[in-house]
Amino acid sequence: MKVVSKDGQTLADIAIQEYGSLSAVVELAKVNGMAISDVPGAGVELTLPEKCFNRAMQNYCKANEVEPATERDTSGLRLGIFTEEFTKEFQ
Repeated sequence: MKVVSKDGQTLADIAIQEYGSLSAVVELAKVNGMAISDVPGAGVELTLPEKCFNRAMQNYCKANEVEPATERDTSGLRLGIFTEEFTKEFQ
């Protein structure tokens, strides 16, 4: 089977969408020659492993058209736990 990735989808998103389980990420990456942290671009065709990870969740995701996409941060904000006064101290 094949699936075409949507804009913003990570392999984890596709694993949830197609298998209902994050456990599928490793196998999905392996079958497609990718690292688990790789993000396929929109429209990339991926091969789906012939394996069941969580049948109940897989059926739920299919029946409810679950199609997650990880939101990307485009705000330009830099997050940190320290204010400027601590910057020199902890660099």
